[in-house]
Amino acid sequence: MSRRPRLILSRQALAHNYQHLSSVVGKAECAASIKADAYGLGIEFVAPVLWEEGCRTYFVAYLEEALALRELLHDATIYVFHGFDRRNFDIAKAARIRPVINLSEEALLPKIKELNPAVHVDTGMRRLGIPQYEMDRLLKLVERSKPSLLMSHLAKADEPESMDNVTQLERFNSIRNQLGDACPYSSLANTAGILLGPPFHFELVRPGIGLYGGSPDPNDPKGFKPVVTWQAQVIELQDVAMGESVGYGGAFLAPRPLKLATIGIGYADGYHRVLGGQGELAIDGQICPIVGRVSMDLVTLDVSAIPTIKKGTWVEVMGPIISIDTVAVKANTIGYELLTRLGSRMERVVV
Repeated sequence: MSRRPRLILSRQALAHNYQHLSSVVGKAECAASIKADAYGLGIEFVAPVLWEEGCRTYFVAYLEEALALRELLHDATIYVFHGFDRRNFDIAKAARIRPVINLSEEALLPKIKELNPAVHVDTGMRRLGIPQYEMDRLLKLVERSKPSLLMSHLAKADEPESMDNVTQLERFNSIRNQLGDACPYSSLANTAGILLGPPFHFELVRPGIGLYGGSPDPNDPKGFKPVVTWQAQVIELQDVAMGESVGYGGAFLAPRPLKLATIGIGYADGYHRVLGGQGELAIDGQICPIVGRVSMDLVTLDVSAIPTIKKGTWVEVMGPIISIDTVAVKANTIGYELLTRLGSRMERVVV
């Protein structure tokens, strides 16, 4: 019997999430951000499902990711958020990969228009994108590069009441107006941006976390279904007496006689060490608290309320009962980090 933890990946949930987002944006094209190996779920699983659901445009971070995606989807439109070095021009052209231009100098590269690039303008994130103080050069850059897409990125889309979203929208619209007839298709919204409403949708949206079951609001799933169910097995059961310590450093002292289950999951699998003493796992729908520290390969649960538990029982680490966002909040992080840190040694089962 293999005791490795496993990830159960749901085609149906992924398809549902894509169609849900598509329905929200109406006539706008719903693309997909599948960088970081599809947020840790694997492009080999994610890309074909999205293609079957009608997704034709994809965004990744690096050229290497784009080339791997091209092997899977021969006819997709693929953009590279970080652009790429001019030395890779011929490789990109042969594979029909489109760079995102983030610096004005990149738009001046010879033959750049042959790659059908996107142009990224900074409207307030101040991270990537042609900055506002170079807006006077933008028209010439657009004329030179003939972009297929104009894009920007919202800094506070997950804070729907923030006026910064409105400010960025106004700046983006101002840039589009300045470009006039030269303005290409436009894109501003990620998952959270989509949920801000139609003014943020433009011609193309590029959701990420919502596709995989995460939500901009940890307290509201917004109709997204969990794509990944993370499970691990009970390896050992023990009875401990009141006052006995558990785990490294004796960080937990049993307040009464307890039944404990040792579970085959740890920080080497991407389960954050900070969850020691505060994380929870689910057994047959019942929540059980972690006691003691999270170690590299193991955690310990208080299963006193489940007298029938046996070795080999599968335990939910994350999924329908314990959502991505529930785990992320307890770990003082976000669902994005949680997904992208899922360990490579886990078995993956596609259903």
